[in-house]
Order: sequence, then structure tokens, then C-alpha cells
Amino acid sequence: MRQFLVLLKYGLKTFNRSSGRMRRFPSFVLILAASIAFGLPIASIFFEMFKVLSSFPIEKYDLSSLLAMQWSLVSGFLFLVSFIPNLVSSFVRNEELQLLLALPIRRWAIVSYQMCLTLLLQPLPVVLYVFVLPAYALARGKHPLFGLMSAVLFTMMLLSLSVLLSCFVGLFLSRSTAKRLTVVSLIVTVVIFLMVSQFLPTYAKELLNSDVHTLTLSLKRFIHPLNIFGWPVKAIDEPLYVFFMLLFSFSLLIASVQVSEWLTFEQKSFAQPAKKISFSGGGLFWKDFKLLFRSEQSIFTLIYPVVFGILLAIVARSFVPALLMVTIISGTYVSYSAASLTKQELSCWPLPATFPVSELQLFLPKLFIPSFVYSVIFAGMLVFFYVWFSLPIFAYILLPFVFILYSFASTLGTFFYLKQPTKVELVNPSRVLNPTKILTIQGLILLISSISILPIFSEQFQSLLFMIFKSTSFVTSLICALPIVFCATMILLIKKLIKRIGYLFRRIE
Repeated sequence: MRQFLVLLKYGLKTFNRSSGRMRRFPSFVLILAASIAFGLPIASIFFEMFKVLSSFPIEKYDLSSLLAMQWSLVSGFLFLVSFIPNLVSSFVRNEELQLLLALPIRRWAIVSYQMCLTLLLQPLPVVLYVFVLPAYALARGKHPLFGLMSAVLFTMMLLSLSVLLSCFVGLFLSRSTAKRLTVVSLIVTVVIFLMVSQFLPTYAKELLNSDVHTLTLSLKRFIHPLNIFGWPVKAIDEPLYVFFMLLFSFSLLIASVQVSEWLTFEQKSFAQPAKKISFSGGGLFWKDFKLLFRSEQSIFTLIYPVVFGILLAIVARSFVPALLMVTIISGTYVSYSAASLTKQELSCWPLPATFPVSELQLFLPKLFIPSFVYSVIFAGMLVFFYVWFSLPIFAYILLPFVFILYSFASTLGTFFYLKQPTKVELVNPSRVLNPTKILTIQGLILLISSISILPIFSEQFQSLLFMIFKSTSFVTSLICALPIVFCATMILLIKKLIKRIGYLFRRIE
């Protein structure tokens, strides 16, 4: 224990190093303040729901107990799914771990130290749970400290379980896979936070209108003694489950201490049979396609437009702003992805120049693979809007326009990147394009997509055009002609930019 406390003290001092005025406040104080700012709105929403549902009894419990247990299951599972991959990714040996392994420190102390740092970096899943149980206890007429104590015990139990599972998973899971899972789980956590704030009152009304027999059967499943996610809710009324959580946490802690000694803190790699290397155009397309999905940052840029678009459409109850924002955000990410693929190619230059391929075969996959992938995502969004909002079937004619727009964005992003004086920054790989170039691309995408998409779907925009031109036939022709004109213009610009990119590729030394 002393080794762990020394490591934690050392880690917090390192963690608190920051610049500017933030030096006055330790980082964990800022994290605590941010957690309270997130947790109090959630707690207030749940308290109102618990207060209403507590007046509808089901056997010795009530509807508020059912909602609390459902939330306990969702947030507990979400915590495990998000925390375990993040903890596993911290097990890969780096300079700090190399130093710690050279010291006379047990591996379980290092694992516990990494667990605490990971928890500081990822507090949102804990916040979504710790602030809800005190609200449940207060709505049931209990002191909120009982709910807080139960939530803290359950968090300790989940941490012990996470450490044990992370030690097992860390024996074979690669760091790259773990980081991808971390990004996906973080997005899911944020989505659940937003959905709770929007749809919890509606779900509470559905519970009130549900059949009593169905609710009783559902509650019996959740209060089963083997459901560990229901223990903290039951512990508020039955103190015996406090003892169960302590015993289970202690048992998991002992097991994790033993398993943690098996960890080697090495990057896991898996041998694959050798494949014949091809330098054909198809092989280069496949290579860049795999590179696009390799980093966790790319996974985030692929998922974020979908999540943001769906949430915006549901909140606004209209597909028009969501469709426009998805086009703008995806277009920005297309240019970023194309520039990133080009940057990875140049990081090993001049080796690619020795391949028996032309410059055109070398850089074309970097332009059109991101455009194709994000066009498929846009098509999926159209299908969702068609099912959810009865999107007009003629909206699918936007697919060629969007593909050309994304191709223009990727070509422009690659061109801007090659024009930069410094093309390879090993210190910060996320810095691909400078802010001025990004704003230029975003402004062009916003202008083209707004003028081309809004007149087609927005009745207010159509009415404004009718007021200006006073001719229905002219406005209809203008609405149909704008996307065609922009497509033709962008195709001409793409051809010119491709020639310029080929020239810049030939000039690389």
C-alpha cells in the first residue's frame, strides 16, 4: 500500500503541471468542479422523475426503484466498457513505465496507480452514476448520504472488477484496439448523457402508462440477488447489500493483485502469414483504406458526424439542419483525412517514390477513399432520415453532389497540406492543416452546401426566393440548376488541383 501511495503522490504532482493561471488550481480540483457541473443537472432531472414515480408502488418497491436499477445497469455496464479499454491502453510500456519497472515496485502498485490516473482522465461515467443515487435516496425519503455511500461503494466494486478484467484483457488485447474501443465508448457516454436530458421525462411517462404485470416481472429480474448492478439500489433499504459490496470488492481486489503480477506491460502483436506484395493501383487503394481506419482519431471522425446529426435531428425534429451540419462536418473531416493519409505517405519518403507506380496512382487513393467512405455515411444518414422523418425519395439525388463536394474537399485539403512549408510534424501528428486552411475549407463547404441543399428542403428559403424573384418557374429552375452548376465547377477545380498535386509530388525531395 505504501508503494501505491508514493506513486499516487508522484503521479498527482505530474498530473497537476499546467501553464498560465491554471497553476493556482490542482487539476483534480478542476475535474471535480467539471464533474459537479455535469452531475447536478442530471441529478435534478432524475430527482423529479424519482419523486413522481415513487408514488406508484410495486410489491415492496416502486417505479422509482425500477428506474434506478435500470440506470444502474446501463451506467455500470457503460463504465466497464469505457474504463477497461482505457486502462488496458495505459499498460503499454512507455518512458514512465520503463522507469517504474526498473524500481523495486510491485506490479499491482503500478496497475493501481494507472487506474487512478485513468479515472482522473475519464470521470464522466462515474459522474453519471454517483449523482443519481443520492437523488433516488432523497426521493424515497432517505438521507442523500446513504445514496452517496452506496454509489461510492458500487464505484469501488466496479473499479476492482475493471482492474481484474483489465489485467486479463491486457494479456492479449493490443493497445490500438483498446484505444479504438475507448473512443467509441466515450462517444456512447456523451450520447447517453444527452439522451437522458432529452428523453427521460418521456420514458417516465411510458412507465406510468405500462401494464402493472409487465412492470412487476421486469422489477423481479432487476432485484435478483445475482444482479450486482442492483445491489447499490437495494443497499439503501437493505444494509446487508452494503456488506455484500464490500466483500465482493475485497475479493476482486485480492484476485486482481495476483493477476497483475502476470502483466509484462508490452505492446501485443500478432503474427500473420506473409502476403504477396502488390504495387498495383488496387493494392494502394486497399493500403490507404486500412490506414484510414487504423487510428482512434479516425474512428472518432467517422462516428461523430453520425451521432451529432442524429441527435440534432431528434432535438430539432427536422432533418434539414442535421443534413446540412452532417455535410459540413463530414466535409471538414474528409479534407483532414486526405491530408493525414498524404502526411503518412511523406513520413517515409522517398521510399514510395521507388515503387513502380506513377504519382497519380500514388495520391489518387488518398483523395477518393475518404470521399467514398463519408459518402457512404451520408447515404446511411439519408436512410435514417427517410425512416424517421419521411425524407422525400428525391433527396437521394444529393449523393452524387455530396461525393463531388467531398472529393473537392479532400483534393483541397491535400493541396493545402503539400503547399505548407513543414509537411511532417513528428511531435504532434494531429496538426495536419493550420487553422487558416481549415477555416477556408469549412467556409467553402458551408457556402456550397447551404446554397445547394437549403433551397431544396427548406420551405422558408423557398419562400424567400419567391419573394425576391416573383416567379415560380424561375425559382424552381434556379433550385435545380444550383447543384448542377456547383458540381460542374467543382469537377473543373478538382482536375486543376489534381494536376497541381501531381506537380507538388514530383517536386518533393
